[in-house]
Amino acid sequence: MYRIIVLSVITLFITASIAAGQGIRGKVNEGNALYKEGKYEEALAAYQDALLDDPLNETGLFNKGDALYKMKKYDEALEVFQQLLGSENPEITAKAYYNIGNTRFQQNKLQEAIDAYKKALEIKPDDYDTKYNLELARAKLKEMAKKQPQQNQQNQQQKQQQGEQQQQQQQKQDQQQQKEQNKKQQQKQQSDEKKKEEQQKQQQVQRQKDKISKEEAERILNALREEEKSAQKKKRPIRGGRRKVDKDW
Repeated sequence: MYRIIVLSVITLFITASIAAGQGIRGKVNEGNALYKEGKYEEALAAYQDALLDDPLNETGLFNKGDALYKMKKYDEALEVFQQLLGSENPEITAKAYYNIGNTRFQQNKLQEAIDAYKKALEIKPDDYDTKYNLELARAKLKEMAKKQPQQNQQNQQQKQQQGEQQQQQQQKQDQQQQKEQNKKQQQKQQSDEKKKEEQQKQQQVQRQKDKISKEEAERILNALREEEKSAQKKKRPIRGGRRKVDKDW
């Protein structure tokens, strides 16, 4: 477990805030009191209120950055600390680099943290906390470098497993799709066969109807012929004969 030392910059700048004016000093001191109680959001509000009177007040800016850091808003804190790097006060510049290092450390950007600590030591070479955090960042970076091949191997294995799982999943999907296609084809084939059977039945029924109609027509025709023959038989034929003629002679 790496435990980074965070310098309490607020106490260092309470005295400096006196020169900024009674209004700003009172608001900064109010923020300091809230900060000590762990009420970082309320402290931040007090520092921002003080900066409304003097946006470039280095005490207010520094303590604002520190409050943001405590709230784990590292990107916002970093922007504030970077504004202080152009300070004419070497103490403020050194502490700004130190807190930039701490912020980068928390973001796990170790090389950038190391660079910031080195900048702080160029201004204050004997600062113990900066030296400690510098060595801490170096040790963690070295340890991470050792773990990197193992991590890469684990990542590779994980990617391979994910690839195999995706391949298996794809195969299952393909099999399911093929199964559904086969089922649809089978259903279509059954439907076509059923339709064909129905058509054959309809054709057979129609042929039967046609056959019945033909037989009925022949029966009717035969009946008419029989009736005609019967009628002809009932008619009596006219017989020829001699006619008696009296002789006139």
